[in-house]
Amino acid sequence: MEEGAKKNFELVGYHDLEGNPGIKMAMQVVNDRWYLYMGHFWTSGWSILDVTDPSKPEYRKFVQGPKNSWTCQVQVADGLMVTGLERVPDWWGGKPGSFEEGVYIWDIKDPVNPKWLSHFKTGGIGTHRNHWEGGRYVHLAAAAPGFEGYIYRILDIQDPAKPVEIGRWWVPEQ
Repeated sequence: MEEGAKKNFELVGYHDLEGNPGIKMAMQVVNDRWYLYMGHFWTSGWSILDVTDPSKPEYRKFVQGPKNSWTCQVQVADGLMVTGLERVPDWWGGKPGSFEEGVYIWDIKDPVNPKWLSHFKTGGIGTHRNHWEGGRYVHLAAAAPGFEGYIYRILDIQDPAKPVEIGRWWVPEQ
């Protein structure tokens, strides 16, 4: 690592995630314990670590994701986890056949045992670059039947077991 890259940072802990590199992360605190949730790029699924002592992160669980699907996106708030699903492109090693697209919504009040609540299907190849910090509305950059590329879609998860799209925006060329 270049000397300038280390400025103002100190490595305090490390975990190899059982050989599954993580990409996007979200965190929640439950009963004074800090839990880190991580999406994966090359492995379909999500890892959960207890990072209460950041010098000794504890690998708590791997939640298997659907085959041939990217599971990079993970966001956590309000006792829920929203995970994005996207087809792995051919040029990244995607295989022909089925994949899952859209978002899964999970109950994570028990922080190491996510309970699957629902699957909102977007159609097309799935979601990319989603945003949710808690509350009622999930913002998705998502594919949709009849559109080229990703469009902006708003998902209402007031009832997380029954998510509903309430808005979308796109440019005319799409």
